[in-house]
Amino acid sequence: MTAVTLPTRPPDTADQAEPARGFTVADLCRRWKVGADKIHGFLRKGELVGVNLATNTSGRPQWRIPPEAVREFERRRTSAPTPKPARRRRRAAQAVDYFA
Repeated sequence: MTAVTLPTRPPDTADQAEPARGFTVADLCRRWKVGADKIHGFLRKGELVGVNLATNTSGRPQWRIPPEAVREFERRRTSAPTPKPARRRRRAAQAVDYFA
């Protein structure tokens, strides 16, 4: 008997791909595994920048978030340690002659 190997499905990278037209709220929900309310909160606070493409701007918004805005948001929200500030060096005190 010959073993038949089935083609394996590549890892699901559809969520990680950057669409040319920008991400929708649903795309980001799948990508970050959070609810739509959280994404809308980021948009409302201005932490995440998006464009409302709804025809009626007083109605339900249809957000498109550009890939650059998603990359910037993820960069700001990463858990990488912040760089340490440069230490301030004391200047050498000038010698003061108290006795003349």
